[in-house]
Amino acid sequence: MLKKATGIRNQQTARAGEFFVAAELNRRGANAVTFAGNMPGIDILANMKDKVVQIQVKSKRKGTWQTSYKEGRQNPRPNDNRFWVFVDLKRAAPEYYIVPDHWIRKNIYKFHQKYLKKMVVGGRVVLSHHIIPLMKSG
Repeated sequence: MLKKATGIRNQQTARAGEFFVAAELNRRGANAVTFAGNMPGIDILANMKDKVVQIQVKSKRKGTWQTSYKEGRQNPRPNDNRFWVFVDLKRAAPEYYIVPDHWIRKNIYKFHQKYLKKMVVGGRVVLSHHIIPLMKSG
């Protein structure tokens, strides 16, 4: 039996998450579309009550969500039209976590700065990705 390459499984997970988010938005009355090609930083455009919203989707089946530390910004400008949706596909029904774009970018930046203080080896960054764990509120 041939084993699927990890990259293919990751792509399938990413696309599944995008489709679930678009379907949920459409179910709730928005007009949401995904992109077949690569649209940097935008996976879904949704028209919600005459407001167009740009959505970046991060999906996982296990473990943590991943992104690049390059997505971080020190002082991102708040934008009410940009969001990230984190999709957890490990159960039968997906779970969604919605975060404003400016908040996650500042969070990525802040945690990457802490990482740089501890983990820079020989003047270079060891990792290029950023792990996004589920943070419980309260």
